Amino acid sequence: MRIFLVVVTTFFLFAFMRNKETVNTKITVPPGTSFIKEGLYMDNYEVSNIAWQEFVAWVQKYDEDTAKYKQLQPDVTVWYALKVDAERYVNSYFSSNTFASYPVVGISYEQAKAFCQWRTERVNEMLQKTPGSTFKRIEYRLPTESEWEFAAAGKLDTTKYPYGSEQTLQKLKNKDVVRMFNCVYPEKDSLNDFQSNIMPVNFSKPNQYGMYNMIGNVAEMVSEKGLAKGGFYDLPLEYCKIKEQSAYKFPNRYLGFRCVCTIDNNFSNKQQKETSKKEKSEQSKKDKKKKTVGFEQEQ
Repeated sequence: MRIFLVVVTTFFLFAFMRNKETVNTKITVPPGTSFIKEGLYMDNYEVSNIAWQEFVAWVQKYDEDTAKYKQLQPDVTVWYALKVDAERYVNSYFSSNTFASYPVVGISYEQAKAFCQWRTERVNEMLQKTPGSTFKRIEYRLPTESEWEFAAAGKLDTTKYPYGSEQTLQKLKNKDVVRMFNCVYPEKDSLNDFQSNIMPVNFSKPNQYGMYNMIGNVAEMVSEKGLAKGGFYDLPLEYCKIKEQSAYKFPNRYLGFRCVCTIDNNFSNKQQKETSKKEKSEQSKKDKKKKTVGFEQEQ
Protein backbone atom coordinates (compact mmCIF):
# COMPACT_ATOMS: atom_id res chain seq x y z
CA MET A 1 0.00 0.00 0.00
CA ARG A 2 1.35 3.41 -0.96
CA ILE A 3 2.91 5.72 1.61
CA PHE A 4 0.53 8.44 0.42
CA LEU A 5 -2.38 6.24 1.43
CA VAL A 6 -1.15 6.10 5.01
CA VAL A 7 -0.66 9.86 5.20
CA VAL A 8 -4.11 10.80 3.94
CA THR A 9 -5.83 8.15 6.04
CA THR A 10 -4.78 10.09 9.16
CA PHE A 11 -7.78 12.33 8.41
CA PHE A 12 -9.87 9.47 9.78
CA LEU A 13 -7.81 8.78 12.90
CA PHE A 14 -7.31 5.04 12.41
CA ALA A 15 -10.96 4.56 11.45
CA PHE A 16 -10.03 1.96 8.88
CA MET A 17 -7.24 0.11 10.69
CA ARG A 18 -6.65 -3.52 9.76
CA ASN A 19 -3.77 -4.13 12.13
CA LYS A 20 -4.11 -7.53 13.78
CA GLU A 21 -2.03 -6.52 16.79
CA THR A 22 -3.31 -4.87 19.94
CA VAL A 23 -3.68 -1.10 19.70
CA ASN A 24 -2.18 0.61 22.75
CA THR A 25 -3.56 4.11 22.12
CA LYS A 26 -6.45 4.97 24.43
CA ILE A 27 -9.51 5.86 22.36
CA THR A 28 -11.83 8.49 23.84
CA VAL A 29 -14.02 9.18 20.78
CA PRO A 30 -15.00 6.82 17.96
CA PRO A 31 -12.25 6.94 15.31
CA GLY A 32 -12.63 9.77 12.79
CA THR A 33 -15.41 11.58 14.65
CA SER A 34 -16.19 14.45 17.02
CA PHE A 35 -18.75 14.61 19.81
CA ILE A 36 -22.11 16.07 18.78
CA LYS A 37 -24.36 15.23 21.72
CA GLU A 38 -24.83 12.45 24.26
CA GLY A 39 -24.36 9.13 22.51
CA LEU A 40 -23.86 10.67 19.06
CA TYR A 41 -20.65 11.40 17.17
CA MET A 42 -20.12 12.45 13.55
CA ASP A 43 -17.30 12.29 11.01
CA ASN A 44 -15.34 15.51 10.79
CA TYR A 45 -15.00 14.98 7.05
CA GLU A 46 -16.95 13.58 4.15
CA VAL A 47 -15.81 10.02 3.38
CA SER A 48 -12.86 10.33 1.00
CA ASN A 49 -11.64 8.39 -2.01
CA ILE A 50 -8.74 7.03 0.05
CA ALA A 51 -11.16 5.68 2.69
CA TRP A 52 -13.26 4.02 0.00
CA GLN A 53 -10.13 2.52 -1.56
CA GLU A 54 -9.25 1.03 1.82
CA PHE A 55 -12.76 -0.43 1.99
CA VAL A 56 -12.73 -2.12 -1.43
CA ALA A 57 -9.12 -3.28 -0.96
CA TRP A 58 -10.14 -5.03 2.28
CA VAL A 59 -13.09 -6.69 0.56
CA GLN A 60 -10.85 -7.91 -2.25
CA LYS A 61 -8.19 -9.25 0.12
CA TYR A 62 -10.22 -10.76 2.95
CA ASP A 63 -13.65 -11.54 1.48
CA GLU A 64 -12.11 -12.87 -1.72
CA ASP A 65 -15.40 -12.03 -3.43
CA THR A 66 -14.69 -10.71 -6.92
CA ALA A 67 -18.34 -9.97 -7.68
CA LYS A 68 -18.79 -7.97 -4.47
CA TYR A 69 -15.52 -6.13 -5.10
CA LYS A 70 -16.75 -5.03 -8.54
CA GLN A 71 -20.16 -4.02 -7.19
CA LEU A 72 -18.52 -1.68 -4.67
CA GLN A 73 -16.57 0.30 -7.27
CA PRO A 74 -17.78 3.90 -7.73
CA ASP A 75 -19.53 4.70 -11.00
CA VAL A 76 -16.94 6.96 -12.66
CA THR A 77 -19.24 7.63 -15.61
CA VAL A 78 -21.13 10.16 -13.46
CA TRP A 79 -18.38 12.62 -14.39
CA TYR A 80 -19.46 12.71 -18.03
CA ALA A 81 -22.14 15.18 -16.91
CA LEU A 82 -19.42 17.69 -16.01
CA LYS A 83 -19.27 20.47 -18.57
CA VAL A 84 -15.52 21.06 -18.35
CA ASP A 85 -12.68 18.53 -18.14
CA ALA A 86 -15.04 15.56 -17.79
CA GLU A 87 -12.64 13.03 -19.31
CA ARG A 88 -9.96 13.84 -16.72
CA TYR A 89 -12.33 13.16 -13.85
CA VAL A 90 -13.66 9.97 -15.41
CA ASN A 91 -10.15 8.59 -15.83
CA SER A 92 -8.51 9.71 -12.59
CA TYR A 93 -10.89 11.01 -9.92
CA PHE A 94 -11.20 7.78 -7.97
CA SER A 95 -7.81 6.22 -8.72
CA SER A 96 -5.33 9.12 -8.81
CA ASN A 97 -3.33 10.34 -5.80
CA THR A 98 -4.31 13.85 -6.83
CA PHE A 99 -7.86 13.23 -5.66
CA ALA A 100 -7.12 10.87 -2.75
CA SER A 101 -8.37 13.33 -0.11
CA TYR A 102 -11.44 14.36 -2.12
CA PRO A 103 -14.93 13.04 -1.25
CA VAL A 104 -15.93 9.75 -2.83
CA VAL A 105 -18.82 10.18 -5.28
CA GLY A 106 -20.56 7.99 -7.83
CA ILE A 107 -21.79 5.63 -5.13
CA SER A 108 -25.28 4.45 -4.28
CA TYR A 109 -27.25 4.52 -1.04
CA GLU A 110 -26.74 0.75 -0.70
CA GLN A 111 -22.98 1.07 -1.21
CA ALA A 112 -22.79 3.78 1.45
CA LYS A 113 -24.64 1.54 3.92
CA ALA A 114 -22.27 -1.35 3.11
CA PHE A 115 -19.33 0.93 3.92
CA CYS A 116 -20.89 1.86 7.27
CA GLN A 117 -21.36 -1.81 8.17
CA TRP A 118 -17.79 -2.69 7.16
CA ARG A 119 -16.37 0.23 9.12
CA THR A 120 -18.42 -0.76 12.18
CA GLU A 121 -17.02 -4.29 12.07
CA ARG A 122 -13.41 -3.21 11.60
CA VAL A 123 -13.46 -0.57 14.34
CA ASN A 124 -15.20 -2.89 16.81
CA GLU A 125 -12.45 -5.43 16.16
CA MET A 126 -9.92 -2.73 16.97
CA LEU A 127 -11.75 -1.63 20.13
CA GLN A 128 -11.75 -5.19 21.48
CA LYS A 129 -7.95 -5.11 21.28
CA THR A 130 -7.60 -1.66 22.82
CA PRO A 131 -6.93 -1.58 26.58
CA GLY A 132 -8.78 1.12 28.48
CA SER A 133 -11.08 2.12 25.65
CA THR A 134 -13.92 4.39 26.80
CA PHE A 135 -16.41 2.14 25.01
CA LYS A 136 -16.38 -1.40 23.70
CA ARG A 137 -18.90 -1.39 20.88
CA ILE A 138 -20.03 1.27 18.39
CA GLU A 139 -22.05 1.52 15.20
CA TYR A 140 -21.36 3.70 12.17
CA ARG A 141 -24.35 4.56 9.97
CA LEU A 142 -25.84 7.29 7.84
CA PRO A 143 -27.26 10.17 9.90
CA THR A 144 -30.94 10.87 10.02
CA GLU A 145 -31.97 14.20 8.50
CA SER A 146 -32.54 15.68 11.96
CA GLU A 147 -29.14 14.47 13.22
CA TRP A 148 -27.46 15.95 10.15
CA GLU A 149 -29.20 19.30 10.63
CA PHE A 150 -28.30 19.37 14.33
CA ALA A 151 -24.60 18.84 13.53
CA ALA A 152 -24.62 21.27 10.60
CA ALA A 153 -26.07 24.04 12.78
CA GLY A 154 -22.87 24.10 14.82
CA LYS A 155 -24.64 25.21 18.03
CA LEU A 156 -26.21 28.18 16.20
CA ASP A 157 -29.85 29.07 15.59
CA THR A 158 -30.56 28.09 11.97
CA THR A 159 -33.32 30.70 11.75
CA LYS A 160 -30.71 33.41 12.19
CA TYR A 161 -27.76 31.51 10.74
CA PRO A 162 -29.14 29.20 8.00
CA TYR A 163 -25.65 27.99 7.03
CA GLY A 164 -24.45 27.16 10.55
CA SER A 165 -22.00 30.05 10.40
CA GLU A 166 -22.13 33.72 11.29
CA GLN A 167 -20.76 34.60 7.86
CA THR A 168 -20.62 33.20 4.33
CA LEU A 169 -17.49 35.07 3.20
CA GLN A 170 -14.04 35.03 4.74
CA LYS A 171 -11.41 37.77 4.53
CA LEU A 172 -7.82 36.52 4.34
CA LYS A 173 -4.69 38.20 5.67
CA ASN A 174 -3.81 39.39 2.17
CA LYS A 175 -7.23 41.09 2.13
CA ASP A 176 -8.66 38.69 -0.45
CA VAL A 177 -12.27 37.75 0.15
CA VAL A 178 -13.09 34.08 -0.42
CA ARG A 179 -16.08 31.80 -0.06
CA MET A 180 -16.68 30.05 3.25
CA PHE A 181 -18.47 27.22 1.43
CA ASN A 182 -17.91 25.47 -1.86
CA CYS A 183 -21.13 26.58 -3.56
CA VAL A 184 -21.96 29.06 -6.32
CA TYR A 185 -22.03 32.57 -4.86
CA PRO A 186 -23.97 35.42 -6.49
CA GLU A 187 -20.85 37.62 -6.28
CA LYS A 188 -18.51 34.90 -7.59
CA ASP A 189 -16.99 37.13 -10.30
CA SER A 190 -15.72 39.59 -7.71
CA LEU A 191 -14.16 36.96 -5.44
CA ASN A 192 -10.45 36.29 -5.67
CA ASP A 193 -10.41 32.61 -4.74
CA PHE A 194 -9.13 29.38 -6.23
CA GLN A 195 -12.11 27.08 -5.71
CA SER A 196 -13.37 25.23 -8.73
CA ASN A 197 -15.72 22.26 -8.79
CA ILE A 198 -15.24 19.66 -6.07
CA MET A 199 -12.70 20.28 -3.27
CA PRO A 200 -10.83 18.14 -0.68
CA VAL A 201 -12.68 16.88 2.40
CA ASN A 202 -10.73 19.26 4.66
CA PHE A 203 -11.63 22.33 2.60
CA SER A 204 -13.51 25.16 4.34
CA LYS A 205 -13.52 26.31 7.93
CA PRO A 206 -15.04 23.81 10.39
CA ASN A 207 -18.16 24.68 12.34
CA GLN A 208 -18.31 24.69 16.13
CA TYR A 209 -18.59 20.89 16.23
CA GLY A 210 -15.48 20.51 14.08
CA MET A 211 -17.40 19.49 10.94
CA TYR A 212 -15.95 20.44 7.54
CA ASN A 213 -18.02 21.00 4.39
CA MET A 214 -21.44 20.50 5.93
CA ILE A 215 -22.50 23.19 3.47
CA GLY A 216 -21.49 22.76 -0.16
CA ASN A 217 -18.79 20.63 -1.77
CA VAL A 218 -20.90 17.46 -2.11
CA ALA A 219 -24.47 16.81 -1.06
CA GLU A 220 -24.56 14.23 1.73
CA MET A 221 -26.83 11.21 1.88
CA VAL A 222 -28.87 10.72 5.03
CA SER A 223 -30.63 7.61 6.26
CA GLU A 224 -33.87 8.64 4.56
CA LYS A 225 -33.27 7.07 1.15
CA GLY A 226 -33.34 9.47 -1.80
CA LEU A 227 -32.66 12.51 0.37
CA ALA A 228 -29.41 14.50 0.58
CA LYS A 229 -28.44 17.57 2.57
CA GLY A 230 -26.06 20.53 2.40
CA GLY A 231 -26.09 21.37 -1.28
CA PHE A 232 -23.06 20.94 -3.54
CA TYR A 233 -20.32 22.69 -5.47
CA ASP A 234 -22.28 23.92 -8.49
CA LEU A 235 -25.53 24.69 -6.68
CA PRO A 236 -26.35 28.33 -5.81
CA LEU A 237 -25.62 29.23 -2.19
CA GLU A 238 -29.28 30.05 -1.60
CA TYR A 239 -30.16 26.36 -2.07
CA CYS A 240 -27.41 25.07 0.22
CA LYS A 241 -28.99 26.15 3.50
CA ILE A 242 -29.22 23.61 6.30
CA LYS A 243 -32.98 23.17 5.96
CA GLU A 244 -32.85 22.67 2.18
CA GLN A 245 -33.22 19.18 0.70
CA SER A 246 -31.83 17.60 -2.46
CA ALA A 247 -33.43 14.55 -4.04
CA TYR A 248 -31.55 11.79 -5.87
CA LYS A 249 -32.30 8.42 -7.44
CA PHE A 250 -28.91 7.28 -8.65
CA PRO A 251 -25.19 7.84 -7.94
CA ASN A 252 -24.03 11.30 -9.00
CA ARG A 253 -20.88 13.40 -9.36
CA TYR A 254 -22.03 15.71 -6.55
CA LEU A 255 -23.37 13.10 -4.09
CA GLY A 256 -21.30 11.72 -1.20
CA PHE A 257 -21.80 11.03 2.52
CA ARG A 258 -20.36 11.02 6.01
CA CYS A 259 -21.12 8.72 8.92
CA VAL A 260 -22.46 9.26 12.38
CA CYS A 261 -21.46 6.91 15.17
CA THR A 262 -23.56 5.76 18.09
CA ILE A 263 -22.37 4.00 21.25
CA ASP A 264 -23.91 0.79 22.57
CA ASN A 265 -23.84 1.80 26.23
CA ASN A 266 -25.35 -1.51 27.29
CA PHE A 267 -22.76 -3.65 25.53
CA SER A 268 -20.18 -3.54 28.32
CA ASN A 269 -22.80 -4.42 30.94
CA LYS A 270 -24.16 -7.25 28.77
CA GLN A 271 -20.65 -8.51 28.16
CA GLN A 272 -19.79 -8.37 31.86
CA LYS A 273 -22.97 -10.27 32.81
CA GLU A 274 -22.29 -12.94 30.19
CA THR A 275 -18.68 -13.26 31.33
CA SER A 276 -19.75 -13.44 34.97
CA LYS A 277 -22.37 -16.08 34.17
CA LYS A 278 -19.83 -18.12 32.22
CA GLU A 279 -17.25 -17.86 35.02
CA LYS A 280 -19.82 -18.94 37.62
CA SER A 281 -20.82 -21.90 35.47
CA GLU A 282 -17.19 -22.97 35.05
CA GLN A 283 -16.54 -22.52 38.78
CA SER A 284 -19.61 -24.60 39.60
CA LYS A 285 -18.31 -27.42 37.41
CA LYS A 286 -14.92 -27.25 39.16
CA ASP A 287 -16.57 -27.34 42.60
CA LYS A 288 -18.63 -30.39 41.63
CA LYS A 289 -15.53 -32.11 40.36
CA LYS A 290 -13.68 -31.39 43.59
CA LYS A 291 -16.55 -32.79 45.66
CA THR A 292 -16.65 -35.93 43.55
CA VAL A 293 -12.90 -36.43 43.86
CA GLY A 294 -13.06 -35.88 47.61
CA PHE A 295 -15.84 -38.44 48.01
CA GLU A 296 -13.89 -41.07 46.08
CA GLN A 297 -10.86 -40.46 48.25
CA GLU A 298 -12.92 -40.92 51.40
CA GLN A 299 -14.15 -44.29 50.10
